[in-house]
Amino acid sequence: MSPAISEREEYLTIIAPTASEAMAQFKARGLDTMGYAIAGKIGRHQFSLVGGEGSTELFSGNGMIAATFSRKVMG
Repeated sequence: MSPAISEREEYLTIIAPTASEAMAQFKARGLDTMGYAIAGKIGRHQFSLVGGEGSTELFSGNGMIAATFSRKVMG
């Protein structure tokens, strides 16, 4: 009997001031050749880092563009 091969989804999010800059970074890093594809809509987000006893607003509370990409990997 051979062991079961499992597949999982891996995500990578690029945060940039504009959608054009996020996509340029995707291309510059060669993420398409690594099997990544856009996972959803690109849009403006506000970010908070939560931990310990509170949270911190990232990027001075200014909205940034988030583009999330995913790929399937064996493992």
